[in-house]
Amino acid sequence: MADLPIWQHFFFSAIATCGFAVFFNIQKKFLLYDGIVGGIGWIVYYVLTFHYDNPIIYSFISAATVSLLGEILARKLKQPAIIIVIPGILPLIPGIGLYNTIYNILQKNYIVAATTGTRSVIISIGIALGILVMASLSRVFNLYQLKKAITTNDKLKYVAWVNLGKNRTSSRYDINPYRKIDDSSKKE
Repeated sequence: MADLPIWQHFFFSAIATCGFAVFFNIQKKFLLYDGIVGGIGWIVYYVLTFHYDNPIIYSFISAATVSLLGEILARKLKQPAIIIVIPGILPLIPGIGLYNTIYNILQKNYIVAATTGTRSVIISIGIALGILVMASLSRVFNLYQLKKAITTNDKLKYVAWVNLGKNRTSSRYDINPYRKIDDSSKKE
Protein backbone atom coordinates (compact mmCIF):
# COMPACT_ATOMS: atom_id res chain seq x y z
CA MET A 1 0.00 0.00 0.00
CA ALA A 2 2.84 2.40 0.78
CA ASP A 3 4.66 1.60 -2.48
CA LEU A 4 2.23 3.51 -4.69
CA PRO A 5 2.49 7.27 -5.16
CA ILE A 6 -0.37 9.28 -3.69
CA TRP A 7 -1.79 10.24 -7.10
CA GLN A 8 -2.24 6.56 -7.92
CA HIS A 9 -4.09 6.06 -4.65
CA PHE A 10 -6.39 8.90 -5.64
CA PHE A 11 -6.87 7.59 -9.18
CA PHE A 12 -7.64 3.98 -8.24
CA SER A 13 -9.97 4.92 -5.40
CA ALA A 14 -11.80 7.33 -7.72
CA ILE A 15 -12.20 4.52 -10.28
CA ALA A 16 -13.47 2.17 -7.54
CA THR A 17 -15.92 4.82 -6.35
CA CYS A 18 -17.22 5.29 -9.90
CA GLY A 19 -17.64 1.52 -10.15
CA PHE A 20 -19.74 1.47 -6.99
CA ALA A 21 -21.75 4.42 -8.31
CA VAL A 22 -22.47 2.55 -11.55
CA PHE A 23 -23.49 -0.48 -9.49
CA PHE A 24 -26.00 1.73 -7.62
CA ASN A 25 -27.41 3.12 -10.91
CA ILE A 26 -26.32 6.70 -10.31
CA GLN A 27 -26.65 8.91 -13.37
CA LYS A 28 -23.57 9.26 -15.56
CA LYS A 29 -23.35 13.01 -15.07
CA PHE A 30 -22.63 12.51 -11.35
CA LEU A 31 -19.88 9.88 -11.74
CA LEU A 32 -17.11 12.47 -11.89
CA TYR A 33 -18.27 14.06 -8.63
CA ASP A 34 -18.53 10.65 -6.98
CA GLY A 35 -15.05 9.72 -8.13
CA ILE A 36 -13.49 12.94 -6.89
CA VAL A 37 -15.18 12.68 -3.48
CA GLY A 38 -14.21 9.01 -3.13
CA GLY A 39 -10.62 9.80 -4.10
CA ILE A 40 -10.39 12.65 -1.61
CA GLY A 41 -11.87 10.49 1.13
CA TRP A 42 -9.34 7.73 0.48
CA ILE A 43 -6.41 10.20 0.40
CA VAL A 44 -7.51 11.62 3.76
CA TYR A 45 -7.77 8.07 5.14
CA TYR A 46 -4.40 7.05 3.68
CA VAL A 47 -2.50 10.12 4.90
CA LEU A 48 -3.99 9.98 8.40
CA THR A 49 -3.02 6.31 8.84
CA PHE A 50 0.58 7.51 9.06
CA HIS A 51 -0.22 10.18 11.66
CA TYR A 52 -2.58 8.36 14.03
CA ASP A 53 -2.41 4.92 15.57
CA ASN A 54 -6.09 4.86 16.49
CA PRO A 55 -8.19 3.64 13.53
CA ILE A 56 -11.37 5.32 14.76
CA ILE A 57 -9.75 8.74 14.36
CA TYR A 58 -8.69 8.43 10.74
CA SER A 59 -11.81 6.54 9.71
CA PHE A 60 -14.00 9.18 11.40
CA ILE A 61 -12.18 12.10 9.79
CA SER A 62 -12.17 10.56 6.33
CA ALA A 63 -15.87 9.63 6.52
CA ALA A 64 -16.69 13.10 7.82
CA THR A 65 -14.79 14.59 4.88
CA VAL A 66 -16.73 12.47 2.39
CA SER A 67 -20.01 13.31 4.08
CA LEU A 68 -19.25 17.04 4.19
CA LEU A 69 -18.32 17.07 0.51
CA GLY A 70 -21.50 15.09 -0.22
CA GLU A 71 -23.65 17.62 1.63
CA ILE A 72 -22.01 20.54 -0.18
CA LEU A 73 -22.36 18.90 -3.59
CA ALA A 74 -25.96 17.97 -2.82
CA ARG A 75 -26.77 21.67 -2.63
CA LYS A 76 -24.81 22.54 -5.75
CA LEU A 77 -26.12 19.65 -7.86
CA LYS A 78 -29.68 19.85 -6.50
CA GLN A 79 -29.62 16.15 -5.67
CA PRO A 80 -29.81 14.13 -2.46
CA ALA A 81 -26.49 13.77 -0.63
CA ILE A 82 -26.78 9.99 -0.59
CA ILE A 83 -25.77 9.71 -4.27
CA ILE A 84 -22.38 11.19 -3.35
CA VAL A 85 -21.87 9.87 0.18
CA ILE A 86 -22.60 6.15 -0.26
CA PRO A 87 -20.24 5.49 -3.22
CA GLY A 88 -17.63 7.77 -1.62
CA ILE A 89 -17.66 5.81 1.62
CA LEU A 90 -17.34 2.35 0.09
CA PRO A 91 -13.56 2.51 -0.57
CA LEU A 92 -13.07 3.17 3.15
CA ILE A 93 -14.81 -0.01 4.27
CA PRO A 94 -12.27 -2.47 5.71
CA GLY A 95 -13.02 -5.38 3.37
CA ILE A 96 -9.64 -7.04 3.70
CA GLY A 97 -9.91 -6.88 7.49
CA LEU A 98 -13.29 -8.59 7.43
CA TYR A 99 -11.99 -11.20 5.00
CA ASN A 100 -8.94 -11.89 7.19
CA THR A 101 -11.17 -12.21 10.23
CA ILE A 102 -13.25 -14.94 8.62
CA TYR A 103 -10.16 -16.60 7.15
CA ASN A 104 -8.44 -16.73 10.55
CA ILE A 105 -11.57 -18.11 12.18
CA LEU A 106 -11.63 -20.90 9.61
CA GLN A 107 -7.92 -21.55 10.21
CA LYS A 108 -8.60 -21.60 13.98
CA ASN A 109 -6.30 -18.62 14.64
CA TYR A 110 -8.77 -17.07 17.06
CA ILE A 111 -6.44 -14.47 18.59
CA VAL A 112 -5.50 -13.06 15.18
CA ALA A 113 -9.16 -13.22 14.13
CA ALA A 114 -10.21 -11.28 17.23
CA THR A 115 -7.56 -8.63 16.60
CA THR A 116 -8.40 -8.07 12.94
CA GLY A 117 -12.13 -8.30 13.60
CA THR A 118 -11.96 -5.73 16.38
CA ARG A 119 -9.95 -3.36 14.20
CA SER A 120 -12.46 -3.75 11.34
CA VAL A 121 -15.39 -3.08 13.66
CA ILE A 122 -13.66 0.02 15.07
CA ILE A 123 -13.03 1.35 11.57
CA SER A 124 -16.68 0.69 10.67
CA ILE A 125 -17.85 2.53 13.77
CA GLY A 126 -15.65 5.50 12.88
CA ILE A 127 -17.11 5.59 9.37
CA ALA A 128 -20.67 5.46 10.69
CA LEU A 129 -19.98 8.21 13.23
CA GLY A 130 -18.39 10.43 10.59
CA ILE A 131 -21.46 10.18 8.37
CA LEU A 132 -23.81 10.67 11.32
CA VAL A 133 -22.06 13.75 12.66
CA MET A 134 -21.89 15.52 9.31
CA ALA A 135 -25.50 14.70 8.41
CA SER A 136 -26.62 15.96 11.83
CA LEU A 137 -24.58 19.15 11.48
CA SER A 138 -26.19 19.72 8.09
CA ARG A 139 -29.64 19.46 9.66
CA VAL A 140 -28.63 21.81 12.48
CA PHE A 141 -27.29 24.28 9.93
CA ASN A 142 -30.63 24.16 8.09
CA LEU A 143 -32.48 24.82 11.34
CA TYR A 144 -30.14 27.72 12.09
CA GLN A 145 -30.83 29.14 8.62
CA LEU A 146 -34.57 28.80 9.27
CA LYS A 147 -34.32 30.63 12.60
CA LYS A 148 -32.21 33.35 11.03
CA ALA A 149 -34.64 33.73 8.12
CA ILE A 150 -37.65 33.95 10.43
CA THR A 151 -36.04 36.47 12.81
CA THR A 152 -34.89 38.70 9.95
CA ASN A 153 -38.23 38.20 8.17
CA ASP A 154 -36.44 36.88 5.11
CA LYS A 155 -38.45 33.71 4.61
CA LEU A 156 -37.95 33.56 0.86
CA LYS A 157 -34.19 33.28 1.30
CA TYR A 158 -34.59 30.21 3.52
CA VAL A 159 -37.14 28.61 1.23
CA ALA A 160 -34.75 29.10 -1.70
CA TRP A 161 -31.91 27.53 0.36
CA VAL A 162 -33.94 24.45 1.31
CA ASN A 163 -35.36 23.98 -2.18
CA LEU A 164 -31.84 24.19 -3.61
CA GLY A 165 -30.98 20.93 -1.86
CA LYS A 166 -34.13 19.10 -2.85
CA ASN A 167 -34.32 16.73 -5.73
CA ARG A 168 -35.88 18.15 -8.86
CA THR A 169 -39.42 17.08 -8.18
CA SER A 170 -42.69 18.88 -7.92
CA SER A 171 -42.50 18.89 -4.11
CA ARG A 172 -41.34 22.17 -2.70
CA TYR A 173 -40.91 23.43 0.83
CA ASP A 174 -43.45 26.01 1.90
CA ILE A 175 -42.78 28.13 4.99
CA ASN A 176 -46.50 28.59 5.64
CA PRO A 177 -48.34 25.37 4.87
CA TYR A 178 -51.59 26.58 6.46
CA ARG A 179 -52.27 29.51 4.15
CA LYS A 180 -55.52 29.66 2.27
CA ILE A 181 -55.47 28.39 -1.27
CA ASP A 182 -57.62 30.23 -3.75
CA ASP A 183 -60.09 27.69 -5.18
CA SER A 184 -60.91 29.90 -8.15
CA SER A 185 -57.48 29.16 -9.68
CA LYS A 186 -58.22 25.41 -9.71
CA LYS A 187 -59.85 24.19 -12.89
CA GLU A 188 -61.12 20.72 -13.43
